[in-house]
Amino acid sequence: MFSCSAGYNEFRRSMFMIPIKKWEDLTDDKEAIEALEDVYGGNVEELDLLVGLMAEKKIKGFAISETAFNIFVIMATRRLEADRFFTSDFNEMTYTKKGLEWVNTTESLKDVFDRHYPEMTDRWMNSESAFSVWDSPPVAKNPIPLYLRVPSS
Repeated sequence: MFSCSAGYNEFRRSMFMIPIKKWEDLTDDKEAIEALEDVYGGNVEELDLLVGLMAEKKIKGFAISETAFNIFVIMATRRLEADRFFTSDFNEMTYTKKGLEWVNTTESLKDVFDRHYPEMTDRWMNSESAFSVWDSPPVAKNPIPLYLRVPSS
């Protein structure tokens, strides 16, 4: 079981993730590797969890690392399962028929913008995501989630 004093590798093991064996498994940043070497020597098992999370390489196309992504997925699931509006009160009495239809057909923030501000999105938003550069061309659909794609060299 994970404890508050667990190190980075111990935490990754508790999440069924592969632990790092060397600093280069954690980051490509040479300056960070030097600093980690100064503080922890060659012992990656001593690496503190928060330090490891901050130094860890980001997933290509994401703003967070693999470990942070796994934490996010677990916590997002728990938040949904603990919210009565997604469980016992997920019904027409709570949401109305139209509201429930919106909830069940909305996949992204862009869908919300399209529904409420169609003239804005028609004119300004070319991208598929509200979080992309709005005048960027739409990206071709890929059924494989970003985090499962093999990075191209």
